[in-house]
Amino acid sequence: MFRRLLSLIAGLAAACAGAADLGVMPVRVELSARQDRQAITVSNRGAEPVLIQAETVSWVQTDGEDQYTPTRELLVNPPLFTIPSGGSQIVRVGLRRPVDAERELSYRIFLREVPGAPPSAAGDKGQQIRVLLELRLPVYVAPARPQPAQRWRASRSADGGIELELANTGNAHVVVGGLRLLAPGALPGAAPLAEMKGGGSVLAGQRRVWHLAPPAPDGRFFVLEVRGENGSQHVALDLEGS
Repeated sequence: MFRRLLSLIAGLAAACAGAADLGVMPVRVELSARQDRQAITVSNRGAEPVLIQAETVSWVQTDGEDQYTPTRELLVNPPLFTIPSGGSQIVRVGLRRPVDAERELSYRIFLREVPGAPPSAAGDKGQQIRVLLELRLPVYVAPARPQPAQRWRASRSADGGIELELANTGNAHVVVGGLRLLAPGALPGAAPLAEMKGGGSVLAGQRRVWHLAPPAPDGRFFVLEVRGENGSQHVALDLEGS
């Protein structure tokens, strides 16, 4: 049975041609009233040329879920381009509307690999499955008067874990890169009681909930270390008082 499983995995791997290997710098676009244009560099680290199509969408969140709508408020030039193996392409992004004075605007740029004939291995007479690549770059347009603010709440969940809720009460996005639950008074570098890697973006005026699964430690008071774009912050949690 184990040998048959290995044989199946090997067969699937042989039938699949790898997706394009692209790099993007910077990984997000930040615009403002003073800087309404920015350039990004897309690099092809693969062995084959890649045809890329760019699409711009507006980005909102509803009940913690991302919602996208095609938009013409962003200009991407060029919208369609080919990058040779080992080459790169400069893509310019521009804002086509006024900045919102009160709230950050958010968009995404989808960079999609356009389907083409898959490369065939020498002597391989079988068909290959081409895995197409799609990159999603966030675009943030800062408001005229940025006012960052956030509120964390924590409670014990029915399964014995801990529910953590972030309410972004400011007018700009918040990025959560990771969460670490610490005991009160824990020394720097102390091992966390619970940990979650990754998190995502919470747009202005939105909420998001994360669940630290059991076994969550007993107790009422904890410290939450939130890792974000600008380093870490520590938030005092009261599971009964929040």
